[in-house]
Amino acid sequence: MRKPHVFLLATIFFLFFEIAVFYLLHTYLHFSILISLLLSSAASTVLYFSVWVVFLHEFFSQEVDEPEHEHYITRVNRVLQNVTKKMRKQLYDLHNLFEVSINLTSILEPQQLIKSSILSLIGQLQTNQAIVFLPSKKDPNIIFPIYSKGFSKQQWKDFNLTLDDPLFKEFDKKMIAINLYAVEEELLHEKWIKLMENGVTLVAPIIPKKQIKGLIAVGQKMNQELFTRSEQEVFSLLAHFISVAFSNSILYQKMEQISLTDELTGLYNYRYFKRRLDTELLRARRYGHFLSLILFDVDHFKNYNDIQGHPAGDTALRIIAKILRSSIRKSDIPVRYGGEEFCVILPEESIDGALKFAERLRKHVEAYPFRGEEDQPGGKLTISLGVANYPEDAQSSQSLIDKADTALYIAKGEGRNKTCVVSGALRK
Repeated sequence: MRKPHVFLLATIFFLFFEIAVFYLLHTYLHFSILISLLLSSAASTVLYFSVWVVFLHEFFSQEVDEPEHEHYITRVNRVLQNVTKKMRKQLYDLHNLFEVSINLTSILEPQQLIKSSILSLIGQLQTNQAIVFLPSKKDPNIIFPIYSKGFSKQQWKDFNLTLDDPLFKEFDKKMIAINLYAVEEELLHEKWIKLMENGVTLVAPIIPKKQIKGLIAVGQKMNQELFTRSEQEVFSLLAHFISVAFSNSILYQKMEQISLTDELTGLYNYRYFKRRLDTELLRARRYGHFLSLILFDVDHFKNYNDIQGHPAGDTALRIIAKILRSSIRKSDIPVRYGGEEFCVILPEESIDGALKFAERLRKHVEAYPFRGEEDQPGGKLTISLGVANYPEDAQSSQSLIDKADTALYIAKGEGRNKTCVVSGALRK
């Protein structure tokens, strides 16, 4: 058999062997794509060089003419150099991918994760254009461009894609990156064509928990060459890493939300309140702003619970929390202080403004038709409120809480359903 035939067969066998090992590890042993790729590449590399050792041994064991001998040595050296160069690049790319995967999965803040993902795509694929699409809060089935690099923001104004688009079904089949220029024409409507017209070439899904939630797209390579199959596979791997990172980020956000919010009302809890009050007080002191605090609780709540039952009491607390959320500004911080007690931090609000807000809130609660409120003293379910202000009433967080609590105690002592400050009550 001639030597070139041996080289061709060895190369073909090497490729099939790598694919077979990767398929076995990923499909049957359930290794991750990265681990499967690393192990299959290592195994096939060992096999490849083993074949070359056998080939060279066979070659040198044969008697050939000196010119022919030198000719083959030159060719073998050239081939080996090319193979070594390719293997070094492959190992370098795998090392980079491994580093990227570690970096991305360690990022838990969504905005930072998005920016890091974009930079990773640009660096690995040698492009200067990348864009990430994620769902809107109003409709999770519609995805919008939320961050891009190398594209003009004006290009994507009011642009969106829907996840029920036929092309997304192709992702369900393959779960790999797609070259838009290789997609059948009937799957490309005007929005995909617009993406292509603006330079987008490769697209891949963001799939946390095996469900498509977004899209990653990159533009052309900086050297204007076409993406190779290997680069397309690298893009698929990066999309997989980004999907895993998004899953971690979503889980972290949920856990953080649970740790900082009250389960019954959805308001912030006492733990968050203490931390946020200290932060707001520092800001008020630094910039010379007012800071107001309102504490309030439900009048005769034990009586309401005893007569109507605890489920009705929980419903009443949820309704009051809803009224509170609908009454505040975006900068205000509503909190369930504990039991039937609530509070709200009002940054940059004077004592007069805080009193007016408290009175509006009290009247809204009083006007709400709670179930069974006719059995309450006075025939209504009401709240009493205490207001304190920095710097007028207190200079520290604890002092501000104590003054607001004292004002609430005054409101209770003067008949309830009132708003009070330490110096007295604001009458109805």
